[in-house]
Amino acid sequence: MRGKKFIGLVVVFSVMAIGAIAAINYVIDPYGIYNHKLINLKKVRQDGKMKLVKALKVELIKPKSIVLGTSRAEFGYDPNHSYFIQPAYNLATSGASLYENRLYFEKALKEGELKKVLLVADWIMFNTKEMTKTADFEEYFKTINTRYLISTDMLLDSFWTIAGLKNGNTLYFQTGQRDGKSHFRHIEERGGHMAVMNEDEERYYKRSDYKTNHNIYQDTGKNAFDDFAAIIALCYENNVELDIIFGPSHIRQWEAFDYYHGYDAWLQWKKDVVDFVAQQAKAHGEPPFRVMDFSVYHPLTAEIVPVDKNEPMQYHWEGSHYKHELGLVVLDRLSGKDGYPDFGVVLYAHTIDEHLENLKSDRKQYINTSAYQKMVFGKN
Repeated sequence: MRGKKFIGLVVVFSVMAIGAIAAINYVIDPYGIYNHKLINLKKVRQDGKMKLVKALKVELIKPKSIVLGTSRAEFGYDPNHSYFIQPAYNLATSGASLYENRLYFEKALKEGELKKVLLVADWIMFNTKEMTKTADFEEYFKTINTRYLISTDMLLDSFWTIAGLKNGNTLYFQTGQRDGKSHFRHIEERGGHMAVMNEDEERYYKRSDYKTNHNIYQDTGKNAFDDFAAIIALCYENNVELDIIFGPSHIRQWEAFDYYHGYDAWLQWKKDVVDFVAQQAKAHGEPPFRVMDFSVYHPLTAEIVPVDKNEPMQYHWEGSHYKHELGLVVLDRLSGKDGYPDFGVVLYAHTIDEHLENLKSDRKQYINTSAYQKMVFGKN
């Protein structure tokens, strides 16, 4: 009898403990996934869990519009802009492969409301070393968010959230867009925009064993264009409007690419994307989705980089990532609004070759490649 009583007490206390964990996690909501207003603490532990958070937020928001891409898109595009059909959500995540973007897209489509997608195409998402950097990434899309209520990891993050009440920084808006205000402090701490650019560009494409222009996930050997084809096909089949853009990183970023992989490889990748969109359109018997290039040579992408570490840039954080303000210009252009009508070029299979030649010509006018390589890489 005593044994049964002991087991009964263990069961009771276990249930109570699980209930307590669930209650704490729900009330504190360290990742911002339960959409309640019981308590409003800054989500200081959210940053490290954003791939999970964004997969779960789709269930709550059921967006009609989404942004797909890497951290460049995560910084740059505000889902509240009139370009998007509301509700809209920024589903881009840092370092995401096209495969990961495909799963986010399919999750949003499954919710049944999706009407519009902005895909910010990035060479890295097509050529990443790892198809997914998170071991259980696929599991994020097979469950509902209540599963995480009894997570001890989430419980620990709940306590960190409570502890960080007075000095925590919210790194993301509720729209899924990264909050850039706190990022400038990071830029200052590293010596300002120029110092960060020089440091990041010296290693940006060096740090990975990317196979230039093969569009292959190196760990699995799978072709990223298979995921691209799946996204395009599902958009056609479900009457989803798809815009594909090359984002307006600073022109220095393409010089870093040139140093490690060759400028022509970058241009060829653009051509591959444009031609593939045209091929898929023909296969589906539909007009091609719009492809627009904002990674062009223009005063907006050739912004002067200040030497003073305390002087902020208007449109860029460093060579790779651009600010909310430049994202607004892009969204205005996509919406057909006035302002910078010369920024961005709509691309077609029959115009891409001419466009690439124009980029080569414009490059010579906007940047001194030899001077850049000497400054960043110490070579002429």
